[in-house]
Amino acid sequence: MNNFRNLYKTFQETRKAAEEKATVAVLGDSPEAAKLAEAIGAQRNMRSAEIIIEVSPSDKTIRVSGKGVEEPGEIEAGDFAGSPTGPLPKRIVETLEDDYRVPLAKAYPFFRRAVCNDLINKNARQNAFIGAIPIPGADMPAMTANQGRMVLLIAAAYGEELSFQRARELLGVLAAGLGLRALSRQVVKLVPVGGWAASAAIGYAGTLAMGQATMLYFERGHQKVGAGEMEDIKERASREARDFVSRFRSRGK
Repeated sequence: MNNFRNLYKTFQETRKAAEEKATVAVLGDSPEAAKLAEAIGAQRNMRSAEIIIEVSPSDKTIRVSGKGVEEPGEIEAGDFAGSPTGPLPKRIVETLEDDYRVPLAKAYPFFRRAVCNDLINKNARQNAFIGAIPIPGADMPAMTANQGRMVLLIAAAYGEELSFQRARELLGVLAAGLGLRALSRQVVKLVPVGGWAASAAIGYAGTLAMGQATMLYFERGHQKVGAGEMEDIKERASREARDFVSRFRSRGK
């Protein structure tokens, strides 16, 4: 019953983001500005947009502003007409208010990978810190809630219209395919010490792997992730968790 209530609460928390879409405009007269607008699918010269990307005359920088932007200012342009996997989407997403990130991804596929990677990394770090708390039994409910929220927000970023029943099915499919117990054993083998470090690494790796599997699931149009691909995801997540905990321990010395 507690799991049902927790899932329902998580579902309710993500509904607002799942229902909203952001608006983007690209300003500037250069050919590169036009290419960027076309790649994003953004409006041109719409100054009432929530996120405004203004290309400098030199094409070397862009200014990001608007009510959806937490830190207005200039960033390096890089490859303007680049792909959604290039550095520019990530730079833009990092300037935004949290509440605008998922609505941006839902409205503009160009930003989906950047938004989802940001969600995944943020939740992985949070679950690592939760895992490091030396309170027996206190970590799992909080970690599970974070993972559930992350999965539903990724679904929203990919334009999924989720009912509560669909949310339950989705989380069940992903958790079953991931094999969290096997992943935990895999992580422990890589972490040289036990205790809080192992717990933090397990929280980090489990969240990272679930997020990456969720992205792949939606990118492929609800196609289940193959066993071999899932093993690759878990292996990468385990290595990244080991490196994250190692950096964290080094800073604490």
